[in-house]
Amino acid sequence: MNGEGNSSKKWLTTLILCWFLGFFGVHRFYAGKITSGFMQLYGFIASIAILFVSVELGLGALVLCGASVVNDFCIILAKKFKDCYGKDICEDRLG
Repeated sequence: MNGEGNSSKKWLTTLILCWFLGFFGVHRFYAGKITSGFMQLYGFIASIAILFVSVELGLGALVLCGASVVNDFCIILAKKFKDCYGKDICEDRLG
C-alpha cells in the first residue's frame, strides 16, 4: 500500500488545509499531530484575545502564529512534512 517511508495522508489535502486553515492547526490535526494542532489553535485564540487588550502585543502574537503556519506550509511544499508516525506526507496516489 504505502511506500516504506510514505504516509497514507494526501499531500495536496495537507497543503490546502495549511493554506486555508493553517492558523487553526487543521493540517496538523489531519496529519495526526493532535497535541501540536491544539497548541497552534490555542496560540491563535490567545493571539486574538491579546489583540483585544493590546493591539501591538496581539499583532505580534499573530505574526508569531503566522510564522509557524508559513514554516509548515514551506515544509509541506518541500514534501518533508511528517505525519504522527514519522512518515513523509509526500505524494498523492489516485485509486
